[in-house]
Amino acid sequence: MRDGIALLDEALDLARKEKMALEVGSYEEAIDLAAKRGEITGMAWDLLGSADRGECKSRVGKLAELQRQLTSIAKAAQETIRERLCRSRKEKKRIQGYHMAVNQALQ
Repeated sequence: MRDGIALLDEALDLARKEKMALEVGSYEEAIDLAAKRGEITGMAWDLLGSADRGECKSRVGKLAELQRQLTSIAKAAQETIRERLCRSRKEKKRIQGYHMAVNQALQ
């Protein structure tokens, strides 16, 4: 029982680190942390029984709240990346237009 709760505490710690990684833009690190957190959470469920439901409930609630925050941050990051990609494509088209104009002027 205690091992399961310790694993939930570890999963909470990993979720906090994952949140920090997302906030600073370390997406690869966040992906790795999310995978570890998933594995640890799965192991915790295998070890937990019905005896410590009260203790588990608060930790699971904290994990759920962190997951909501992580999802929100990840969606915002996705939108930012999408906007940057769109700007990059527009910039590429603009530069290609300049190249075409210069080539035509030189002929």
